[in-house]
Amino acid sequence: MNQKQPETLHIVPSGGFSSEVQALAKSLGYNDFKFYDDGIPSFKKLAEFPSEALAVIAAGSSELRMKIVQELPADTRFPTLIHKSVLLMDPSSTEIGKGTLIAAASVCTTNIQIGNFVVINLHCSIGHGCKIADFVSLMPGVRISGEVKIHQGAYLGSNAVILPNITIGENATIGAGAVVTKDVAANTTVAGVPAKPIITKS
Repeated sequence: MNQKQPETLHIVPSGGFSSEVQALAKSLGYNDFKFYDDGIPSFKKLAEFPSEALAVIAAGSSELRMKIVQELPADTRFPTLIHKSVLLMDPSSTEIGKGTLIAAASVCTTNIQIGNFVVINLHCSIGHGCKIADFVSLMPGVRISGEVKIHQGAYLGSNAVILPNITIGENATIGAGAVVTKDVAANTTVAGVPAKPIITKS
C-alpha cells in the first residue's frame, strides 16, 4: 500500500496533461498539489516558484520541458513517478533518471537506461538494451524494439513502432503510427510506413 506523501507537489505547467500527471501522483500517495502556469513565452509565473520545492514537469513537449527546467530554481527537487501498473520486468537492470514520468500499463523489459525528464505515456513498451536519453517524449502506444538508442529531446508520436537496433537522433520527431526501419538523423521528422523524412515545400 502506498504511503501518503507529506509534501506539496508543484505541477508545471497547468495544461491538459497536468490532470493526468496529478492522477499519476495521486496513485502514488501524493495528496497536496499546487499548479503553476508556465507563463510562456515570458515564464513570469515561474519567478514565484519556491526554493527547494518538489516539482514535476507536466509537459508532453520535449522542448518545453527543457525550457521549464532551465527556469526553475537550481535547488528544485524532481521525483520520478512510475504508475503502479507499470511492469518493470527486471528492476535491477533498469535505470530511470530524475523527473521521469511513466504512465499506466507501460512495460520495460531488461537492461534499459532511461534518462532524466523523460515522458513515457500510456501503453508504451520498451525492449531489452534500449538507451533513452534526457527529455525524450513517448506518446501513447509507442513500441520500441530491442537495442534502440534514442537521443536527447526526440519525440515519438502515438503508436510509432521502432524496429531493433535503430538510432534516433537528437530532437528528431517520429510521426504518429510510423514504422521506423532505418536510423533517423538529428533534427529530422519522419512519418509513414516505412518511415521516411518529410520534405516541406518552401
